[in-house]
Amino acid sequence: MVTDLQKALAALSRDDVIKLTRDVIDIPSPMGGEKELADYLAGRFRDLGLDVRMQEVEPGRPNVIATHKGTGGGASLMLFGHMDTTWAGDEEGIRELGPGYQPSSYMDGDWIYGAGAYNMKSGLASAIAAFEAIVRSGARPAGDLIMACVVGETCHTQVRRYQGARYRGCGVGANFMVGNGVSADMAVCPEPTSGRVSIASGGYVYFEIRISGNPGATYARGGKEIEVKPAVDAIEKSQDVLAAIRDWAPGYKRAHTYRGQEATNVAVVAMEAGHPWRPTKLAPFSRIYLEVDTVPGQRVIDVVREVEALMEDCRSRDAELDLELNVIQTPDGAEVAEDEYVVGAISRAHTAVHGIAPEVTFDSWVADTATLIRAGIPAICYGPAGRSAFGGSGYYPVEGEHANADDLFKGSQVYIHLALEACNLPREHLRERPG
Repeated sequence: MVTDLQKALAALSRDDVIKLTRDVIDIPSPMGGEKELADYLAGRFRDLGLDVRMQEVEPGRPNVIATHKGTGGGASLMLFGHMDTTWAGDEEGIRELGPGYQPSSYMDGDWIYGAGAYNMKSGLASAIAAFEAIVRSGARPAGDLIMACVVGETCHTQVRRYQGARYRGCGVGANFMVGNGVSADMAVCPEPTSGRVSIASGGYVYFEIRISGNPGATYARGGKEIEVKPAVDAIEKSQDVLAAIRDWAPGYKRAHTYRGQEATNVAVVAMEAGHPWRPTKLAPFSRIYLEVDTVPGQRVIDVVREVEALMEDCRSRDAELDLELNVIQTPDGAEVAEDEYVVGAISRAHTAVHGIAPEVTFDSWVADTATLIRAGIPAICYGPAGRSAFGGSGYYPVEGEHANADDLFKGSQVYIHLALEACNLPREHLRERPG
């Protein structure tokens, strides 16, 4: 007798995974512009006869939730991922990097390139391919299998002149989803973990440090000395603040480890200063944008107080320093226990496909798993992408976002194994946490 697992695996093909991955890359979905991709995916799910729910997070930005109803009594599993991409491809400094950062897919051997191929259209496509194969095969587990595609996960924030939907991210879609009636017994997000099981995600506190100066002249004047108020160059003052941050950062990182490993970072991610249209005048302002990462369990207020103390120390050493500190964004991290059922289930699924158990670890990135965990849904990251064509694993190099087709195909197989185990687990046995 052919089992549901065998039927679902037979309904999956490597070519289908590749085509779906390229299709979703070829539909641009930058932050705030996810609708075209959402409509495409909703159409696919409806063509399979599924119940599809469109949640309008804001005009033109719908979440897409498709449900394959179970026969009853089993645990429910949500596979979920974000449709937005890290970059639109038109940003200064990004558009010059080449086609690997553009919303147009291409292949080089077994590698698929294009915006979102790493984060995280490849993982999303791998999960969708598995979901669709199960539906097409006719397999009906006891519990519901949910496929959720959300908007606005990537860490964007509205600041100064950068306003509107293009800058509203950092989990807005997932927060809307769980706050408006979508839930499950467990969830897996196919972020690019390179086949590792990530049980924790991090957070950060994002600061704006505004330094004020005055628009003193840059030029010299001849003749007798004329008394003028000394200029205060905001750019020069910024250098002292940056040096203080560099001196403080190593101690902060040593103080906040996770599972015995360094797990935080301190980074200046942007600066603005002066008026580029006004030569001959020094910068009357400078703004430093500082990210201070956090691990699960840290309190935002503790980080804020520590940075406030650092800024006060800077003021105490320079009476001319006019500095204002503002908090802009504060996503929290979250974790699940290593003996949570979903951790063991994905590990068993990975082992069945790859013949070796996966590493169980953490990633300090901000992920939608944290939102689901806070809503009471045990959620982990596990994704087939992440391996680089140029050696190692991690964030994409200058060649652009890319993912390996074989990795994605095997990832789809893992999700099929996972779904047909987890959704056939009686709900009353869920908290037994079989290992």
